Amino acid sequence: MDAHSLVGLFEATYHQDPAVREDAEQKLEQLASSESFLSTLLQMISAADLPMGTRQAASIYFKNRVRRAWSATARALEVYAPISEADRSVTKDNILKVIYSSPQAIKLQLTECLGIILNFDFPDKWPQFTHQLQELLQAQDPQMVYTGLLALLEVIKVYRYSQTKRKVVDEITKELFPRVQKVAEEAIASDDELAMRMVWAAFKSYYAAIQVELPLALQEPGNLVAWGTSFIKMIEKPIAFDKETVDDETAKEPAWKAKKWAIRSVNRLYGRYGNPALLPGNNKRYNAFAKLFTANFLPQILQVYLKQIEGYTAGTVWMSSRVRGLVAQLLSDCVKEKSAWKLLKPHVESIVSHYIFPQMCFAESDQELWEDNPVEYVQKKIDPIDDFGSASLAASNLLIDFAVDRKKATLSTILGFINSVLATYSQAPEEARNPRLKDGALAMMSSLCGLLSSRKSPIISTLPDFLLTHVIPEFKSSYGFLRARALDTYCRYSSVEFPDKRITQGIFESVYGLLNDAELPVRVHAALALQPMIENEDIRAALLNHLPQVMQVFLNLTNEIDSDTITHVIEEFVEIFADQMAPFAVQLAQQLCDTFMRVIGDIAVNTPDIASADIDEISDKSMAAMGVLKTLGTLVLNLESSSDVVYKLEEVIFPVIRFVLEQRLVDLYDEAYEILDCCTFSVKAVSPNAWNLFGVIYDCFKSDGTDFIEEMLPSLDNYVSYGMDVVAANSEVQSRLFDIIETVMKSDRVGETDRICACKLAEAIMLNGRGKIDGMIPGFISLAAAYLLVKDAIETRGFLVYSLEVILNALHYNPVITLNVLEQYKWTEDIFTRLMQNVDKFTRVHDKKLLILGLTAILSVPASQLPASLQTGLPQVFDGVLQTFRSFDKAVEARDALEKMYEGAGEGDFDNEYEWDGNEDEDFEAGLEDDDADDLENEYLRELASQASKAIGGDPEDEDDDGFGSDDDIYDEALEEELAFETPLDSVNAHIHLQDKLAELQSNNPATYNIIVQSLNPENSQLLQSLVEEANTQRASQANTQQ
Repeated sequence: MDAHSLVGLFEATYHQDPAVREDAEQKLEQLASSESFLSTLLQMISAADLPMGTRQAASIYFKNRVRRAWSATARALEVYAPISEADRSVTKDNILKVIYSSPQAIKLQLTECLGIILNFDFPDKWPQFTHQLQELLQAQDPQMVYTGLLALLEVIKVYRYSQTKRKVVDEITKELFPRVQKVAEEAIASDDELAMRMVWAAFKSYYAAIQVELPLALQEPGNLVAWGTSFIKMIEKPIAFDKETVDDETAKEPAWKAKKWAIRSVNRLYGRYGNPALLPGNNKRYNAFAKLFTANFLPQILQVYLKQIEGYTAGTVWMSSRVRGLVAQLLSDCVKEKSAWKLLKPHVESIVSHYIFPQMCFAESDQELWEDNPVEYVQKKIDPIDDFGSASLAASNLLIDFAVDRKKATLSTILGFINSVLATYSQAPEEARNPRLKDGALAMMSSLCGLLSSRKSPIISTLPDFLLTHVIPEFKSSYGFLRARALDTYCRYSSVEFPDKRITQGIFESVYGLLNDAELPVRVHAALALQPMIENEDIRAALLNHLPQVMQVFLNLTNEIDSDTITHVIEEFVEIFADQMAPFAVQLAQQLCDTFMRVIGDIAVNTPDIASADIDEISDKSMAAMGVLKTLGTLVLNLESSSDVVYKLEEVIFPVIRFVLEQRLVDLYDEAYEILDCCTFSVKAVSPNAWNLFGVIYDCFKSDGTDFIEEMLPSLDNYVSYGMDVVAANSEVQSRLFDIIETVMKSDRVGETDRICACKLAEAIMLNGRGKIDGMIPGFISLAAAYLLVKDAIETRGFLVYSLEVILNALHYNPVITLNVLEQYKWTEDIFTRLMQNVDKFTRVHDKKLLILGLTAILSVPASQLPASLQTGLPQVFDGVLQTFRSFDKAVEARDALEKMYEGAGEGDFDNEYEWDGNEDEDFEAGLEDDDADDLENEYLRELASQASKAIGGDPEDEDDDGFGSDDDIYDEALEEELAFETPLDSVNAHIHLQDKLAELQSNNPATYNIIVQSLNPENSQLLQSLVEEANTQRASQANTQQ
């Protein structure tokens, strides 16, 4: 390949003329599949005589080419040209050399490429990489060592989460980390920028290595001391800073990054492996390390952290927002462990007043963001995800941990401090008041709302006065941020009741007025404050006259902030005021759809290839789009009693659903299918508009494979349940439905949860289409048999039951057709053997009823058409029916009890989140030290950690012969009672059905009837008699009800 012409093309990619740029990009796209394209790019990137812009453009193109095509998967090769083996070999031989010789900006681009290559090629296709890495780390040239550290970081990042290749990380930490620690130790003593980059890379590699597991080599005392000493040295290392100019951009400089990763590594060591209070109770691997860490390292590191806090409050040490958050995080972990708490307890008052409080006050940076970008301010302050890792959030969490976990020792101190700030503010002349300090005090009260407003709180009676004295008056503050804070604080304490209804009415009028405040954050907080107020009947009545205006304000806010913050409020208003919404529901839906299309349009402008974009990385606009769709679904669901309105809503909403599906906006599929489900379920019919979407759904399924069958299932079920006339009359619809089921059942890309969805759809078709879809039955049977007849083909109990239910549904649909198919392929004996062996696995009411109906359907088949194996096995089949009836009534009772429990949820005493007079007080009365007060909670924390450990792969439980767990542990999420599950079987009375089938058998085939009855043992004979008597009772009850 001609390198010179390639250079010219890359220079043209940043030409001022768009036409020139576009032409160059098209030619590069054509050249990308050339034999030596990647190797030529590497030559360009390493050419020091080329302009930096050209080298950077080449590195970006190199990265994109590797990212897209190195995997060589079938899906990748459908879109991108393959990379030749020669190019792959040259790339692996030279990429480390090019990283070494490149400037920092290009190093990072190429290092990312290295990670991609390692992910697919190391160690099997690149065994020499380890030797290359060792040579780099042992080199005398600092740049070579730095290159080795960057490469080390990438290989650890590739395998840190792997269960099967975790040993790669373990071997690397054992063989290479002693050298890495020495490199870091030597570099810490230098102030050179490269040295600090080396420390950063070393510490980040350490963190990556311990992120999921703590390698045995790093548990050794010698290694802990060596690395721990390096971390402490870096944390304590003085770094010069300018108080006037330092900001969070400063944190991106190498020395500050090295300090941050030292702290992150220490936090990870303690929080995941070194804190006995947080270790899973069933995981003893790290007990010895935890004892070593808490006894020999924690006291020193805690003193280092406290000294950093002291320096920060004195202004001699600077910490970025992220680092302040990390420091608070470690202190939070110390609160939960008694030996650490002993060390921390004497410093609580100072930490609260000098560290937590300043972080929670309205800061200068907050003021700048409020003025320059109020939308971002709202997103950052209201959405905890956007504020994750910030100093203010971590300070709030630390405050909560102090107050909740150690309230005897800390709560009076905390409340005393807050009161002193509020009193000072109230007593000072207005011109001398500092509103930022009051903001911080109210922020602290807001953080503690769950504890202080709980029903057993000793200060619950003082909260009305607190709100009236310190909060409500600030609704009229001249400071916008204080108005917003007051609204937020009131919202958090909205459960507090006032003795006079007029007070609540006055508060409502103030909040309602602030919906039109000049400041966006205030308007948003006013909307949020209204949400809990509508639980009050008087407020709901007052709102009725203002409902259209309020909803318009909410829609305007949604358009302004482009997040899902307000859509949650709209959803609740729609639920509460459903009847009042009906007159302008279509208008509201149209505005919501317009908002959705505008938000998606904004995303498309910034991301032209919207279908392939990761919606989580686009912006908060994606969450706004999801929120709008959820609100539309809520609107439809709450208007289900007004079919005419729902049909009108479909005309407005379905174009949006079509757009989402046709544009393959996969991150919005869940919400889109949910809306379709709500529409068809609300009217219990499939409208022509809904049928017009069916083809789009099928095309979407074929395009995106089987990935979204679980999201699609409720809508597809509705098409079958409420549109069976169309399904039965339209062979193309039948073909498409069967194709969906067959594709999922046969795909190697899905798990058994997805295959269960396919079985559920097949069941819906057979139950709703009895006598109308005969041609689909053989295919359904074959799909289930493919798993039931192959040993170990089924892994979970749930899929076993659903596969067997496909057969049972087929029998219930038409036993003659079903038995003919089973006999045709000689499956009868094996299928029924598998079925009878697993009767006890049918635990839900629906499962048992289907088992009864499916097996008793055989009794209707003329003796001449019964397979020989069944003719002799009918007594055993009937035993299975009786076995099912033994537990049928108990299953009904359990389901009824579950329904009552859900219906009564919220009515009982659920105020147990915060204990005020429980274990902690009892411990004190018994004379225990404060440090031992929360051992019970530590047990709870250990249990949570234990559950988390199991979730990521704990010890397997004992299994019984069927391979699905012991008899005492029959839980499977797929087999939970689905209380909202509706099928045609709901109207079938199992007892009466059995009686009718036996009467039919006795009339049509008395010989077979006698064989079955005479084969019963005394116990089963008595059971059958009781079932017949119960059928008579229920038949009489039905007759009386009908009269």
